[in-house]
Amino acid sequence: MTRTKTRRAFEVLAGHGDCMTEEELDAAGALVVDEDQDELLEDLSVEERKERLKKARWNVFLYLGIAAILFGFALFPMPFSADYDDFSKSAEKDVGLVWGLPLVGPDLFDVPMRLTVTAVEPPAQPSVNIAVYVIEQKDCTDYSLSEKVVEAREGDSHAYQYQEGSERVLAEGTYDFEFNIDPGHYCLIAEYINGTGAKITDAGMALTVEGKLYPNQFFGGVAGLACLSLSAFAFVGAQRHGAALRKVLEGENETTESKVLSDASQARIMAGPSGAPPSSGPSGGPPGAPPSAEDPAVPTEAEAISSPSAAPAEALAEAPSETPTPVAATEGTFEPAENGYFFRKMPDGSYDQTVYVQNAEGGYEPYQG
Repeated sequence: MTRTKTRRAFEVLAGHGDCMTEEELDAAGALVVDEDQDELLEDLSVEERKERLKKARWNVFLYLGIAAILFGFALFPMPFSADYDDFSKSAEKDVGLVWGLPLVGPDLFDVPMRLTVTAVEPPAQPSVNIAVYVIEQKDCTDYSLSEKVVEAREGDSHAYQYQEGSERVLAEGTYDFEFNIDPGHYCLIAEYINGTGAKITDAGMALTVEGKLYPNQFFGGVAGLACLSLSAFAFVGAQRHGAALRKVLEGENETTESKVLSDASQARIMAGPSGAPPSSGPSGGPPGAPPSAEDPAVPTEAEAISSPSAAPAEALAEAPSETPTPVAATEGTFEPAENGYFFRKMPDGSYDQTVYVQNAEGGYEPYQG
């Protein structure tokens, strides 16, 4: 395909070989030099570009949709609840296995746990508070749980966490607690305590716990960000395909052949006529000079008398000459060419095909060949 274009370009240029300059010939030779590059940058058809643009736009919406689903999955909680037990005088819950990134200790990848404790029937004591324990242990019925509860109150272990409410406990009041835990198996305990921190075991008490876990926050968030990045890349690709398609439809994607031909044509316009204008005046000497016998264009006296159709020289001298009308400079700008000629550039950027010369008054008038 590229060789065909190159051959056609040389055929077109060969037709103008008589008036081509060295620069135009060098530009024509560039077609052969750039043949390999043209094969790599071979233009796609309009239908192929439309198809690529359509696929790129579909990829943008596809990755955006997947990213939205993953973000929703990451923010979707796993709910659970715990009720008050009159035997243990607390609300206990076997939360089960919490999955996540297995990194020990407090870090950015901990699983959030949100708890809302409702004091349905708090104890009738002057100083009442709510205490919540989150203990990492597989068996929530094991007797060792009580030892870990004490360790959670007295220590600062990330596996055994403890919090107390900071607000006054009222009937039907709700109190929020927030924990960040490592992946593992956990047990939950919520109970009333007095001012000294001891557990209250009065009868007639009740409380409920509503909890939410977000174990998919890390995995869904990372995957969602990856899809969001792919959607951004697909959007950039769609913009590039759209710009290329617009250039094709507007005729702005010129090939090497069309660029060379355009430059050659522009060079010929700027160069102007190749020589001086032909003389259209009388070939003899000025008026009043004696005719020369060597000039065949000047008739002899006998020929002038015998030819009734010859016009007297005085009549020719008295004939009014047509003076060309100067062109106003406001109708365009005049750009100088070679040999004292000018070309007029119109306001829209095009060039008038008439050749102009400058008269004695400084104006411009069409050249009379």
